[in-house]
Amino acid sequence: MTKFLDADIIFQPDKITYVGDPFEGSPSLENTRLDEEIIIMHEWETNLMRLHAEFVCERGGDVLEVGFGMGISANFIQEEGVKSHTIIELHPQIAEKAREWATDKPNVTIIEGDWQEVLPNLKDGTVRITHKKFDGMFFDPYGFWSEWGTFANKCIPHCKPTTRISHWNPASFKGSSCGFMNHPNFKITYEVIDIDPPQNDYYNSKTYYFPKVFING
Repeated sequence: MTKFLDADIIFQPDKITYVGDPFEGSPSLENTRLDEEIIIMHEWETNLMRLHAEFVCERGGDVLEVGFGMGISANFIQEEGVKSHTIIELHPQIAEKAREWATDKPNVTIIEGDWQEVLPNLKDGTVRITHKKFDGMFFDPYGFWSEWGTFANKCIPHCKPTTRISHWNPASFKGSSCGFMNHPNFKITYEVIDIDPPQNDYYNSKTYYFPKVFING
């Protein structure tokens, strides 16, 4: 992810992009395509972001968001009136945008860094210190280096019995790139959404399988 972190983000009205290797972090594909302008996020996702935000905020309370992007889902989470909103963002330029966005939002905490390093260190308490637990989590980081498949296991210490979890689903079928399928701790369902995205380099299906993750109990 070094090249990504060093890349300048291009903030456009309808999307954010950068020039780099779309397969950085993938051992089998890295360095096969270089110096392409790559879309990180596009405004066509707005309605999907609203649905993700509404679901993870069903219980109110404390919400975790991994990946800020254009701040679309973050705005919808704020509209839900949550108690606290913790956002982890890896890229320094996007993190700076997130901090600017959060200036007038006292319930928001922006943490710049790799979620894999940040999440285990989110704690509560002063005498009896425990993992910080969230009522909702939305996972949408960028890049192969984000180790999506490990999120299900790594989020367990931060779950309550009623936690609602969702993630961006890059698959055009009922699947979970985050490891929730057939996981003993979780139950996952899908809402099938008809969409019509403009031609892009990451999702062109006319159907989106919106994942809703619940705690088994």
